[in-house]
Amino acid sequence: MAQAQKEALSLLKDCRRLLVLTGAGASADAGIPTFRADGGLWRNHHVEELAHPEGFVKDPELVWDWYRERRLTIASSAPHPGQRTIALLQRHFPPPGRVLIATTNEDDLLERAGVTPVLHLHGSLFDTICNDGCGWRAADDFDNALSMMPCPRCGAAVRPGSVWYGEALPRAPLQAITQFNPDGCLLIGSSCLVQPAAAIPSDLLGAGHPVVEINTEETPFSPVASCSIRGSAKDVLPGLIDLLTSRTVQDQKRRVT
Repeated sequence: MAQAQKEALSLLKDCRRLLVLTGAGASADAGIPTFRADGGLWRNHHVEELAHPEGFVKDPELVWDWYRERRLTIASSAPHPGQRTIALLQRHFPPPGRVLIATTNEDDLLERAGVTPVLHLHGSLFDTICNDGCGWRAADDFDNALSMMPCPRCGAAVRPGSVWYGEALPRAPLQAITQFNPDGCLLIGSSCLVQPAAAIPSDLLGAGHPVVEINTEETPFSPVASCSIRGSAKDVLPGLIDLLTSRTVQDQKRRVT
């Protein structure tokens, strides 16, 4: 693993606009079940049916039961060392470089690890929003009380703030990545199966920029990645990020001397 980390360092050390893109595998290290775990079933219901507008219309209370349980599971979990070191990377990446953090995860573990801001490509399950699209949205990470009431703006039913199957991703996070114009990517725990987020690392690679993948298993992207490291985020990231931020320490020592 040490050799792989050095290879990743050589690829990413000269980046000035580094994109860190995390997927379900990054949160799985903290004990968060992925959609594909155990066949994608919850109490004998397929998650594709629960995370879907038609499923919510059919049985909103069932969908809310699932999301309340997911919220409780995540609230009972803690960020792992890999997620905490992403916050260090964001703060201490050698200047004039910058780091942008985006995730397809709906949880808040990165925020609780100290990462800010975080671009949530698939929304946030700790937000509650109007199901009729009036624009009302509020954080509901304390007691789920907002899930029990109608929309305070228009009176319609409210739903979790996640992006569901069949829905378009919010434009703002994707536009922010485009405006950031990354020249490198650290891809962590992503299956690279869900579009359009899966196209981001491929597009960067096609533009001649390095993409370093960290995943416990081989993915469809692994054969073409600039460097693919087998391992969990919690085990691989601390060492790699220590290498990526070490120049900051070196510069500080030079200024002192």
